[in-house]
Amino acid sequence: MHKILAIIKREYKEAVYKKSFIILTLLMPVLMIGFTIVPGLLMTLKTQKQLTIHIIDQSGKIFSDLQKSLATDTLKTGKPRYVLTFVPTNAHNLSTVLKKEKKLIASKKLDALLFIPADLDSSLQVRFYARNVADIDMTSRLKNEISTILSRQRLLAAGIQPELIRKLTRKVHFATFKITKEGKESKTGFVQEYFSTFILVFFLYFTIILYGAGIMRSIIQEKTSRIVETILSGANSFQFMAGKILGMGAVSFTQYLIWIVFGISLFFIGSSYLPPGSSQFFQINPVIFVYFILFFILGYLLYSALYAAVGAISNSEQEAQNAAYPVTLSLIVPIIMFSYVVKNPNAPLSVVLSQIPLFSPVIMFARINLSTPSLWQILLSIGLLIITIVLVIWIVAKIFRVGILMYGKRPTLPELIRWIKY
Repeated sequence: MHKILAIIKREYKEAVYKKSFIILTLLMPVLMIGFTIVPGLLMTLKTQKQLTIHIIDQSGKIFSDLQKSLATDTLKTGKPRYVLTFVPTNAHNLSTVLKKEKKLIASKKLDALLFIPADLDSSLQVRFYARNVADIDMTSRLKNEISTILSRQRLLAAGIQPELIRKLTRKVHFATFKITKEGKESKTGFVQEYFSTFILVFFLYFTIILYGAGIMRSIIQEKTSRIVETILSGANSFQFMAGKILGMGAVSFTQYLIWIVFGISLFFIGSSYLPPGSSQFFQINPVIFVYFILFFILGYLLYSALYAAVGAISNSEQEAQNAAYPVTLSLIVPIIMFSYVVKNPNAPLSVVLSQIPLFSPVIMFARINLSTPSLWQILLSIGLLIITIVLVIWIVAKIFRVGILMYGKRPTLPELIRWIKY
């Protein structure tokens, strides 16, 4: 055991002190900030400019009501966000006025010009002039308000009260509650369920493939540089493989711990900058988190052993990438099936996939987070996964014992079978 611990210590130090580890560990929190706090900050920043808009209303129906409806839009200072000015025109000076207004926009003395034609009822077209027509907040707000005003005027002209129409066509608020097996309920919705499941599943997939492939590359580098021969002079192949897998596993847990601490700190410190109601997407049940750690450990052990075998039989990274394709594909399949599992977590296909050891770390965890399947299904999945891990490690250890010191042509399948029988 002390030899395995020595290899674990060596692997841990070598990985943690690498620039790539430091960069990746710091990059993930930066991405977390980018997807959480930054959008909230941008939302607060974009509303602080007062916009001056001139309106040419040839219909004579829109300006007054538009000015009243936009008066509710204010900045943090209390000033109105939109300053509307009516520009009088007639058939003779229209082109001159338009040219003058466009020059004001070009010289940044005016933010926008809204031209409402006299035949708005039939043409249903309004022209908007601005230096930046990609301001979706301003254009959408103006478009929606003008449409609402015109619809209200048409209803009143037809003798129908707009308030009555709104009352009769009000939408139903659809509240969803998740019922657990214990009969408890929690208010949740599709977006929250999908968002939390997708993020956690992505982390499972990303870290398993990242650290599994890291073991493969490390073995190839040590094999091609002949360092492995020195290591095997003081430890056997199984001790070397176990030390590699457990050492890289310790690295992954270190990285997870840093991300978790940072994520918790970010949630409490930066929650005030999050968009309203978005904090519910970052609430994770502690039981789900325990399952996440469990399936990560099991998935990591399974795939790291498979990647270790690929590294042992390969002589270069290019050769290893080709050999590792089936292993990587078995991790991609659950991601492809994710959308189906989200909609049908208890369908026969989802149940079967969650029991297949190569897929269960991702599929079963997704099902647990979505619908909490029967306990026997969870235990069966975990049991099959553990049995498979033991069997794979036994087979891989035999391949590893011979392949780690083999050079030249990559072994064929019959040769691998002979190594296993040896």
